[in-house]
Amino acid sequence: MDSSTRNLLIAVQFCFGVFPVLGKQAMEVFEPRAVLVWRLLVGSAVLAFVAWRMHPRRFWLPRRDLTVVFALSLLGITINQLLFLEGLTRSTATNAGLLMTVIPVATVALGLMFRQERATWRRLAGIALSVGGVAWLFLGRGAELSSATRTGDLLMTANAISYSGYLVAARSVLKRLPQIVVLAWMFLFGALIVPWFSLSIDWAPSAAEPIHWWALVGILLFPTVLAYIGNIVVLARAGAAVTAAYVMLQPFLAAGLGIGLLGEPAEAALIPAAIGVLGGLWLVSGAKRRKETPAAP
Repeated sequence: MDSSTRNLLIAVQFCFGVFPVLGKQAMEVFEPRAVLVWRLLVGSAVLAFVAWRMHPRRFWLPRRDLTVVFALSLLGITINQLLFLEGLTRSTATNAGLLMTVIPVATVALGLMFRQERATWRRLAGIALSVGGVAWLFLGRGAELSSATRTGDLLMTANAISYSGYLVAARSVLKRLPQIVVLAWMFLFGALIVPWFSLSIDWAPSAAEPIHWWALVGILLFPTVLAYIGNIVVLARAGAAVTAAYVMLQPFLAAGLGIGLLGEPAEAALIPAAIGVLGGLWLVSGAKRRKETPAAP
């Protein structure tokens, strides 16, 4: 994997990693579905414009691809984000980071099930090392996997599995369709569905103060437009397993931002966590990629 792909993977994880903090801030007054509606409306408008400008002749998808992209939209955006936002309101940002470790495990399992990935020792060891590093970090901070957060934790676990399904299913589609066009249609499908289930809620609550609006703007910019554009590029370059493994950086980056920006105390658990996460990423991303033939049934 070249350095530009690696740097883009890290940038994408930063954009996604700020989501729990910004989300908790915005949802002090915004309901989860309101945040999702804003994401879908703004994201679909921006991404559709960019996709149309870049690929005017291929923007309108063939009928046979519309159903596939619609399913990807459900897995990667609509169901995925609704589960995450609803879960975040019922749990903690710490648990949200901890439960990200479900993504690479579920992605490898699904990849093996559908014969898109091969279970090499280096790949499995890298994911295990990364998961161990993140677990060390959050167990040291006292993650609250208790009855008070159980519903939220289950919703975010389902969110992680949904996203893993998207990572595996999207790879073949991105090989034959322009990446930005697929992403734009995923958001467009979501924007056509979700608002109809959100008519009864206030999309612009009167209680919202500037800090809440700025948090919403941050959500629209970083984990929406920039993160999804970057993620769809690296997914086509690096594959589902490597892309999912880099998710391990998100909770680690969140902890670093908490120390640097929010004044949270530095903890000794960060050192072994950093070694585990970065060592695991090196093992996964450094593995040589060879042409693989699916095993015979």
